[in-house]
This record gives sequence, C-alpha cells and structure tokens, in this order.
Amino acid sequence: MGTHADRPLLVYVHIPFCSSKCHFCDWVTEIPTSELLLKEHDTARARYVDALCRQIRQTGRELTAAGYRPAIHYWGGGTASILGETEIMRIGEALHSVLDLSDLREATIECSPETVSPAKLKAFREIGFFRMSSGVQSFDDDRLRRLGRAHRADGARRVFQLAAEAGFRDLNIDLMCGFPEEELAEVERTVRTALELPVTHVSYYPFRPAYGTVMRKQLRRGDHVILRDEQKQAYRLGAGLLEEHGHPEYAFSHFGRRRCHSDLAYFRLEMDWVGFGAGAASLLGGEYVASPRGRLAAFNRDPFAGAERDPVASASVAPRLMYQSLTTFEGALVRNWEERAGRPFDQITAIPAVRSLLRFLETAGGLRRDADGLRMPRERIADAFIDLQFASAPDEGKRARGAAAVYG
Repeated sequence: MGTHADRPLLVYVHIPFCSSKCHFCDWVTEIPTSELLLKEHDTARARYVDALCRQIRQTGRELTAAGYRPAIHYWGGGTASILGETEIMRIGEALHSVLDLSDLREATIECSPETVSPAKLKAFREIGFFRMSSGVQSFDDDRLRRLGRAHRADGARRVFQLAAEAGFRDLNIDLMCGFPEEELAEVERTVRTALELPVTHVSYYPFRPAYGTVMRKQLRRGDHVILRDEQKQAYRLGAGLLEEHGHPEYAFSHFGRRRCHSDLAYFRLEMDWVGFGAGAASLLGGEYVASPRGRLAAFNRDPFAGAERDPVASASVAPRLMYQSLTTFEGALVRNWEERAGRPFDQITAIPAVRSLLRFLETAGGLRRDADGLRMPRERIADAFIDLQFASAPDEGKRARGAAAVYG
C-alpha cells in the first residue's frame, strides 16, 4: 500500500440491511429478502456487526501503518440508519480504535426517514458525524407507495427537523424526477417542498430503470412508459428552481453551496478509498476490490475472503469510473486518473468500452480534451447523460426521437 505519510483516504462503511425492498433500487436486486430485512435481534445481523468490526480493526491498522489518514467518512447502504444505538456505538468504537478521524473534511450518515429517532441521531453525532443525507425521492405519498418506499411524506419532513435539532450542520436530501407518467406539477411540488426544509445540499437524479428492478420489469411489460424529452424537462425544471433558491449545480444531479466531498472524491478520483462491509468496494494502490453482494453468510464467516480484484485501468472498472468523472464540471483529470490507476491516461482512454463512451459523449455533448483532461460543456452534461441512459435501452433506437423507451 506504500509508505507515504498523510495520504488522504475516504472511509466508507456499508450496512446491507433495509426496512423495505424498493422497486427502483438496483442495489437490492441481488440481495435475498430474508437477508435484506434482518432485524437487530437476528443472529445473522449480529454476526455481521462482529465481522465488520473485525475487518475494520485489522484493515484499519494496516491503512494507518501505510500512511493513510481519513479525510472523508461515510456510512451508507442499504440503510445505515437502520442500525440500533448499540450497533452504532460498536462500529464507531472499532473505527476510532484504529483510524484517526479527528480532522475530517466531511462525515456523512445516510438515513431513511422511517428508521430515524432522536436517540439514533444523538449516537451518530457522538461518534463524529456532522452531515446527514436522506433518500426521500418524492413528497407524493402515492408515488412513494409505487416506489416501494417504507416512509411517507410527513416522515420525510420530520427527519430533517430532527437532524437539525440534533446538531447536524449539513443536510442533504435525495430527490428523483422523470418517473413514468410523472407530470411537471408533481416535480415542482416535490422540489418546492424540499426547499422549505433546512437542507444545505440537494441530490436530484433523473429516474433510471435499472436492470433487475421491479420498475424496469413494469416498463418491459408495457405497464408504463418514460419519455426522454419529458425527463429532460423535469430535470431542467427542478434544476432551475434549485439554482433560483441558492443551490448552484456543480455536477450532474448535485446542487449546493456546500459541495458533497464524498461524491466528488469518488467521481474525480481525488483520493483512494476503503470500503468496509459486505457489498462494499475499495480503491487502493491502483486496485479496485469489490466484496460481492448477497453473500452475507460468507462475509460473516470470513470478512477478508471472496473479494473480486481488478486493476483500476481495466475494462471492468475504468468505464464506470470514467462515466462518473465526466458527470462533474471539472471532468476526468489526467493527474487524478494517473495517480489512482498507475497508468498513462491515454492507455485508459484507449480501453474499448471507455473509447465507446467517449465517442457517444462527443456526439451527444461536445466532449472536450486539453492538457488537464476530458470534460463536457456544463450546459450539455444533463441532456447528454439522460440521452446515454436512454441509449442503453435496446429497442429505443427504433422509435422516433423523444418517444418512450422500451427497457428489456
């Protein structure tokens, strides 16, 4: 891992449990429901916390010895806030015992409204979190029901008030737009409701019917349609409202005067990262290490076994990371890519799948290259990436421009 002192590190902790299996979420498609919905008193979940703490302690010591120092701390999932107070404190103690978390640029806890309580928020604050992020998606109760969400609009509003009262100084809300048959009036109501809350950052995503999800299957059956032009309109409407109310856009789907450092660290490859837990991924020393999803029992037996390892500059990893880089206004920076991948940037852009992505973006949005790297014109990013999403639908090209996509 090297021996350089004070190498910045993003520390991610993965909690692979939820209170429901949402219809739009591609992360849960590979997770057995019996595993996803485990409760605090269930033996398998208790064993997971044991294995997670063991992994944190051993790997954390190795990272500290290698000169890494955490700059960003993030717990996600799944649903990180599904943890009980005892579980929160145990994991927090394991982290603090081996990693120096005293000088963090950002410390974020992901929360789902139905799992939050003042006691949990207090516990998260006690172990050092000062930013809360909540995946609300919509403030329309009927829409939330169709998405398979376990919370309702009133609960979503309440979680931000509780977090502010608990002393969280940064509050992010996740919203989605461009759902099947969603009217612009619903989009506007959702965004305006979010703007009434004490949020400092908004993540505003166009709906993507990911493979394996309930909603993609519904689209494939013809139960619903998504119109590309209408999704673009929905994104523009929400983006305009957010900009008007003091949340400037700085990357596709990201709005706020206080930027999300964790997402930028991932997208711009600003630093190495370590992922603890089943289903988490790490990028360390030019290698991408991913723990498979849906193998909780195997992780509980041995949290150090079974990980899939690939070079960052590989056909299986580089295209995904390049996609993320190009959603930011700064784009893919040569310096960061070469540092993370340990390969010349030209070799990375020559990977066939990366080259294919770049060709699409050149056509769709006028991709530019200079000595610093690659970037899209900021005014073209949203449309280009929405077009890219629709281009992944096999039958969409057979239809007229702006028509409904058919997802197979």
